[in-house]
Amino acid sequence: MINDNFLEKVKFEEQLFICNLFLCSIDSRGGFFLKNESQMTTPSTTTPSPPPPPPPSTTITAAQIRHAIRPWFSDFLSVSSLSLPISFQELSLRIQKNLYAFRANYLLISLLIFMLTLITRPITLISFLVIIVAWIFLVRDEPLVVFDFEIGQRLLVISLLAVTAFALAVTRVWWNVFLSFLISILVVCLHAILRTPDDADDMESPYGALLSVVDDDGPGRGPYTLV
Repeated sequence: MINDNFLEKVKFEEQLFICNLFLCSIDSRGGFFLKNESQMTTPSTTTPSPPPPPPPSTTITAAQIRHAIRPWFSDFLSVSSLSLPISFQELSLRIQKNLYAFRANYLLISLLIFMLTLITRPITLISFLVIIVAWIFLVRDEPLVVFDFEIGQRLLVISLLAVTAFALAVTRVWWNVFLSFLISILVVCLHAILRTPDDADDMESPYGALLSVVDDDGPGRGPYTLV
């Protein structure tokens, strides 16, 4: 009898312990799972890197030409900046520097000379004026959008080249192109040779070594003897 009471008491305590454990687990369930979740290794979420910027366009746009134009009267045609080179080295340096500094001015002069050769053919002159205007307004930094369709710069340049070549073939102005090319080379080279570059003071004189020897000997020259 005593054993039965003892066994019942043990069973009752076991059931009570199990109930208390179950209730405690329910009350602390959020903390229990929070602890487990904090111990779990969350996968690293790496933000995708932004796409690389597009390569710079190598197409010369009208805006670039407009910004590269130097002032005509105060800079390009400045009489005070004209002089003759004193050596072949200075001549070559002038051509290199001026061809880059006045590249936009030289381009406009070449187009003007080509248009002047077409003055006796007004229809051809008007057609090439339209083509030049198309080059100026269509070749730009922003993409061309026509009816919600974006046209790439490469396709646009290829199309304009094809139209220009077709116009040259139809109008048969090859002689005008050749003549304007020769005159443009003559005018550009003449200006590039006579125009003193802006950084002329930084250019090395071809007689620098000779002048340095003369300067070094100047203070130490002996007295002159009157004969």
